[in-house]
Amino acid sequence: MQYFAELNSSKNLGVALAPHHLHRFQDQIPAIIRDLGNANIPFMYFQEHSDGMYKKTSKEIEMRQMPGFGGGLDYKPILRALKDIKYDGYCEIFMHPVPRGIPILPTIEEISKAINKSREYIESSLKEA
Repeated sequence: MQYFAELNSSKNLGVALAPHHLHRFQDQIPAIIRDLGNANIPFMYFQEHSDGMYKKTSKEIEMRQMPGFGGGLDYKPILRALKDIKYDGYCEIFMHPVPRGIPILPTIEEISKAINKSREYIESSLKEA
């Protein structure tokens, strides 16, 4: 990622950073963010790695992909790194339901409540970062 940041001369090319792809390197995510810098991260996906993204599991395990639902990712160092680079790109709370293509929860109200829970968790963590 550092080499990408050093060699990328296009403002139209960047990294859509998704921590769930870096679950084996969670402690390195803040450094990766700092290496890339604001100009190289147009999109940030707030999603955690979970067995529930690949195979049918309980809804509780599947929902751990969402921030604030009991996954193991500590967002504070990530948010601190985003603050450090003065991140001004887009952020998306995201998860993969199983099977793909179905809603994450049965009703619009439940989906909205889950997304708002994640948003509130991120906002709270941001204040502490």
